Amino acid sequence: MATTLCVPPRPGELCAPVTVELAGPQTFLEITSRHRITDVVPDEERGTVAMTIELTDPAESRSVHVRFDLQPADAEVGPRSRLLARYTHAGRPMAAYGTYLGVVSDEN
Repeated sequence: MATTLCVPPRPGELCAPVTVELAGPQTFLEITSRHRITDVVPDEERGTVAMTIELTDPAESRSVHVRFDLQPADAEVGPRSRLLARYTHAGRPMAAYGTYLGVVSDEN
């Protein structure tokens, strides 16, 4: 289920796996533009999602802003959002989405 929100790493490119726990309705991250989401594991009891993202060398790939949303499965999402996982929390069907927001400005 490997996916990316921007650009996949080049074939054979070394990547560092990072696991992030999404615990709130929205999580904003700054990650490398070339990345791969390789694992999404919902904890249905706690209502969180653990996600493993393989990141390329920041010196070789621009930084981008992304947003992850944990929301009811029937909620409306934008056309740029990608479904990452479906799960149930407290008897409600939920979904985890990822959205590419844009390149990090040099001014930041």
